[in-house]
Amino acid sequence: MTVLVTRGWPGAERTAAGLRDMGIDPIISPVLDINFRARIDADLTDVQALIFTSANGVRAWGPRRDERDLTVFAVGDNTAEAARKIGFKKVHSANGNSDDLATLIKRKTRPEKGELLHIRGIHVAGDLAGALRPDGFKLRDAIGYGAIPVDTLSEEAIAAIVSGSPLSVLIHSPRAAKTFLDLLKKFGLHHWLGSVSVYGISEKSLEPLKGAGFGALIPAAAPTEAAMLALLDESSELAQASNAS
Repeated sequence: MTVLVTRGWPGAERTAAGLRDMGIDPIISPVLDINFRARIDADLTDVQALIFTSANGVRAWGPRRDERDLTVFAVGDNTAEAARKIGFKKVHSANGNSDDLATLIKRKTRPEKGELLHIRGIHVAGDLAGALRPDGFKLRDAIGYGAIPVDTLSEEAIAAIVSGSPLSVLIHSPRAAKTFLDLLKKFGLHHWLGSVSVYGISEKSLEPLKGAGFGALIPAAAPTEAAMLALLDESSELAQASNAS
């Protein structure tokens, strides 16, 4: 099975490691470059908790701020693990998406305890503030990084697409999906999409690709990388069984 990983570094290497554990040597061709800001200016007065909706937010905070005593709410287990690794002790994981995160926050704390500080990228998926506002929570943003579209795919990725052989592509966000499709159109690669199956971390992450001509668009059962890799593993086993018969 040929698998293309499109997420940015350093997350791409984590995904690749998971694939190698499955016996798959992936092609890595990030479609977004992660650029961290030189500093994070944020007043923590009256802040009761920090919110991280990606591990990149944690990576942005880690070397730029010393505070580790606040409660952390993380969108998923990988983000929570990253927060613990840099020294946060009280970390809660929603193990899901922004809606699950909002539900967790409402369950674990109260708006009168203070504001929430969301350390995020320039672009975000979901409206966390909108989900929390009706319950009285005040959420402020601190921009820690930006995800910048790349100019091209790697030569290995292009060769895999135009070969016409079955190719599985992993997509982690709607913006990555849109950028991937833009690059395919830019280089005329959209003519080979019939043999390309795209596995998305969620249904929403695949929306920009609908109607583009891909062989299949397959969302994970849960918005986690573990669920996405499990789905890929299941597809690989089904394909091997079909070939054997």
